[in-house]
Amino acid sequence: MSDIDAGRALALNGSLRQPKRWLMAMMGIPLIAAAGALIVGYMRAPPSANAPMLFAATIAPLVILLATAMILRSLNHAGVYVDQGELVIRPGMGHKRIALSALRKRGLSVVNLNERTELKPVLKLWGTSLPGFAGGRFRLRNGDSAICLLLDRSGVSYLRCDDGMAVLLPLREPEQLRALLQR
Repeated sequence: MSDIDAGRALALNGSLRQPKRWLMAMMGIPLIAAAGALIVGYMRAPPSANAPMLFAATIAPLVILLATAMILRSLNHAGVYVDQGELVIRPGMGHKRIALSALRKRGLSVVNLNERTELKPVLKLWGTSLPGFAGGRFRLRNGDSAICLLLDRSGVSYLRCDDGMAVLLPLREPEQLRALLQR
């Protein structure tokens, strides 16, 4: 089995710590507000409305906690690896498989998104976006569609598929992927 088929994970540059903190803050505020509003409503409601209010006071925070847990789980599964001659991108929710042969023609270049602003993701079509994290399918500022998994925007590996789809990944060692593409 060659290393193209080995299922080798490619290390990412950046950390999920900041996006996870933002997620907890963004979901914690509505959780506290919903719980507080429902408790106040329960205390002020007539006795005949106590059962529905108690149900709502229980369900609303549980739904927020469940949504938070699902997003945290998807963030923990984010990654990139090569398997069976394909680049597999797991931007959190779902995954995208792209044949290495479809990426060979244009190769890989490392860009700084703070300087190459036309490659910045501006419109999320599908995926997750938090401060310090962008994972999924995005429309770039230049109008192209891209699969993104971004943690750090300073050293981003930029690839283009034969079908025109762009790929933006914060690879710690882009030379590993470049070597696989040159085979």
